[in-house]
Amino acid sequence: MNMLKVPARLATQKGAGYLAEQAADRTLVITSHGKPVAVVQSPEAFDEQARVLRDSAARLTEGLASILAERSTFHSPEEAKAMLSARR
Repeated sequence: MNMLKVPARLATQKGAGYLAEQAADRTLVITSHGKPVAVVQSPEAFDEQARVLRDSAARLTEGLASILAERSTFHSPEEAKAMLSARR
């Protein structure tokens, strides 16, 4: 990931147009006293990150569901009642 650190003072002086122009090619990290305070990126980069996150979350959910299904034993309501009654 290509990032450019921009001090907040410079970002303020240059303005939104400068930030948008720079963010078209790379992610900007605006800093204050050397610490990140904001991130500026193009809508395309943002959309791509959101898509990757959604896809990763879906794969993770599917994987966990598969693991749970493999480790779980399913019982009919009657079997479950019988098992619960036997524990009393």
